[in-house]
Amino acid sequence: MNQPNGIHNQNIGALNRRGLLITAAIGFGVGIIFIQPLGISLFQYDQGGDAGNWWYLFKKAFGQVAGFSDIDQILKNVLFGIMGSSLALMFYTRKTIFRLNREKVGVTFIRELLDKGENHEVEFKSTLRWDLRQGKVNKALETVVAKTIAGFMNTEGGHLIIGVDDEGRILGLEQDYGTLKKPGKDGFEQYIMQLVSVNLGTHFCPLAKVVFYEFEEKHICYVRVHKSQKPVYLNLGDRSLFFIRTGNGTRELDMPEALEYLEIHLN
Repeated sequence: MNQPNGIHNQNIGALNRRGLLITAAIGFGVGIIFIQPLGISLFQYDQGGDAGNWWYLFKKAFGQVAGFSDIDQILKNVLFGIMGSSLALMFYTRKTIFRLNREKVGVTFIRELLDKGENHEVEFKSTLRWDLRQGKVNKALETVVAKTIAGFMNTEGGHLIIGVDDEGRILGLEQDYGTLKKPGKDGFEQYIMQLVSVNLGTHFCPLAKVVFYEFEEKHICYVRVHKSQKPVYLNLGDRSLFFIRTGNGTRELDMPEALEYLEIHLN
């Protein structure tokens, strides 16, 4: 499999210049307006033997911040501004690096799933609702996705990856995006949650966690499906169907089989 160049480029641009400049500017202002009077007032309060009115000292120090005609005050403003910028940049970069490391771990995990191929806990879907053969939206494909999610919930949970063919090749989500009222990742996630809510039940939505990754400059959707402690039925009109995962597929159980399965696995 090719390396996920899209994620690599995304990581390079994550610590972007604009974000750093904005963070540094905000930190500079906080350093002057807040850290400076706080530090000076606490120092004066301590020098006075913790006697007197600290709030008065703080307000006095705060009032001196605007003294730009005083060279000493200007130097103090610059000093505390740099201190504030340094603290702000430290928190900004730590948060961003933590997020990037988490994404990197996720990308590595997804790559491993793609390399291993489909099995009883992993399913690949080329699209959510766009029929690649017919070149149009096909509602039956949505039902197949809902069926797969129900099967995972009724078994041991699993991993559904959308935007990937049966061989693990990256296809992306662009064609699905174009069919949504709200194109993009947010609209796609909302549509999946709506699919689970309508076809399986709203109370099962928390069992499906949606995350997006970028491989080869194409988005894929990873749905982590957790096992349900209650039976999950796929509602199709006036019918309620029960599915489980067997091998690398999803199988419907008839009523006697479903009752026996529930007796053994969910009770």
